[in-house]
Amino acid sequence: MKNKEKRPVWIRLLSATSSLALIGATTYVIIAGFNLVAFLVLISSFGGVAGPAVMAADSAIECVTGFFEILLEGVLSIFKIIGDIFGSIFG
Repeated sequence: MKNKEKRPVWIRLLSATSSLALIGATTYVIIAGFNLVAFLVLISSFGGVAGPAVMAADSAIECVTGFFEILLEGVLSIFKIIGDIFGSIFG
């Protein structure tokens, strides 16, 4: 990804919700098994994470690394939100 500037808010929000849905759907599939709803959530959240990575990539390696970068950015933003909530309660 050539452009290293900060991503827009809507992409960060999409990556956070897609990462949360991907983690939740994967956990549900591991525990309860596949069903239609879990499969649809899994596919749509994977697309939400992979879409911006594919659009910004110049090669296949950048596509894969961009996917994991956006996934980890989403997970980190979830933890940041949780930390902000606990910081405002106890701080």
